[in-house]
Parts: sequence; structure tokens; C-alpha cells
Amino acid sequence: MTKAWRTALILWLAAVPSLSGWAAPATFEDVMIQPSTPADMALAYGQYPDQFGELRLPHGAGPHPVVVLVHGGCWMEAFDVAHIRPLADAITGLGYATWTLEYRRPDGRADPWPGTFVDVARGLDELRELAQEHALDLEGLTVLGHSAGGQLALWLAARPGFAETHPLYMPAPLEVARVLALAPIADMAEFAALDQGCNAGARRVVGGAPEEWPERFQAISPIDNLPLGVRVELIHATADPIVPWTQSATFAETFGAAGGEVELHDLDEPAGHFDVLLTYGAAWRLLEQLLGPIR
Repeated sequence: MTKAWRTALILWLAAVPSLSGWAAPATFEDVMIQPSTPADMALAYGQYPDQFGELRLPHGAGPHPVVVLVHGGCWMEAFDVAHIRPLADAITGLGYATWTLEYRRPDGRADPWPGTFVDVARGLDELRELAQEHALDLEGLTVLGHSAGGQLALWLAARPGFAETHPLYMPAPLEVARVLALAPIADMAEFAALDQGCNAGARRVVGGAPEEWPERFQAISPIDNLPLGVRVELIHATADPIVPWTQSATFAETFGAAGGEVELHDLDEPAGHFDVLLTYGAAWRLLEQLLGPIR
């Protein structure tokens, strides 16, 4: 199937009400068949192969507002940046520069801690080096993450509040103004209570179970590191079979009670875990509304 044919098919589906609605939850395959154009450049932020970001620039002169995208995939090596590229491309089409992070995921090493979290932190901070050359406006920075990437996005926004005693403290982290968390894993210890499927990925990325490493789980769990002063938009399907909707609901309640600015946007059945990654349909229209086009 050619790229042109896939593009025509997606546009046709989006134009037919009976087919463009949520007749069934989107699958990972639905996400992967979406077309996208290549990034303008892929730039390393470290020495390892997975330490890079993909920069896409909108048309016109800058400075360009920026959305950082962090992909999900249960922190597993099998799922890489490829499945979030169509969303990055679509967001660039709204007028944003997008910086899509790849990062190391556990590959069977006995203890991968804290590589994944160090990587996304360095990848985010790399934007300071890129801003002047590529006319990036880092004021009002938005970080968007899906699933495990939602956990990472919320955690990245919390870093400016870390004390020097925090296990993953880094000086002068880049500040985030807004997080768009799509089906995020917000309570890591609760999610890792099971040792199967995506839940097992939460154990692998931390290096063990919550009872083995309580301080590690606390250090990276969004609900234990609330990003006060950051606007948080949560988008979550109520029938999500992979990351329960309660992960977002509990985070929203806890963050709001702590004084945070937060809103939870529910996606009704039959939307599932992957609908938020589609670049057409109701979930995309919600995301487009939250982002707003830049003209």
C-alpha cells in the first residue's frame, strides 16, 4: 500500500460519519498505518543509539512554539518512536515545532535503573541547545506523552520541584508550562502491583517490584511528584483495557486537591487505549482543540 493511497483512505474514513466515529476501539495497527512525513532532522543528545530526538519544524519564520512528544509502549524495547510519528507530524501541521524523544528501554539487563528517566530528562533539556539555531520558543513549553510516555511527561514537568536529595535531581531542568497526558500511568506502584503485560514493564524499567524498590517508585511516580504550577490536561478512555481510567481520575483528584490546575477529558466507549494516537476522528479533534492551531 503506497503512502498516497493510505492518506486517501484515512481522509475518506474521517469524512464518513458511520465509519469515522468510534464504532470500535482503535488498535495499534490502526495507529501504525497512519502516514507521516519524515522529520526534518534526527539529533543525538547522548552517545547511545536510542538517545536522540526527531525535530519537525512548521512552515514560516520562527520563533516556533514547541511540543515535546514522549512515546509509550510499556517502557519496552519492542516499542519505539515510530508509532508516535504520525501524531508528531499532525501537530507540526498545526504550527508547532515538535521534538519527539527516543530513549533507552529495558532490554533484559538485570537493573536498567535509572537509564530511561535520565534519557528523557537530558532529551528535554537538549532543547536549550537547539532553540537559537532552529528558532524555537521555549516559553509555554508543552510536553505530550502517551501511556508510559504519559508517566514520563508528567514526571518531566515535576523536575523543577525536585530537592537536591531527590534520587534523580539535576540542576536547572527545563521548565514545562503544560502537559497533555494521554492515557497516562500516573501511579507507578499501583500499576506495577501486577507482574504481567504492560504492568510488568513498569517493574522492568525500575528494576524490580514496588516492595523491592519503594524509593525508586516514589521517585518516578507522577502522583508522588506533583508538578505544581503546571497545567495538566488528561485524556483517557473510560474503557481503556491497558491503563485503567482510574489512573487519570485519581491523579486529577489528588493534583486538584493539592492546588494544581488540571482537567480530565473522558473518552466514552468504545474508545480504547490507542484512539488518542489517531490523527483523525473525535479524539484528534479534542486534542487539536486543546493545542489550538498556530497561525
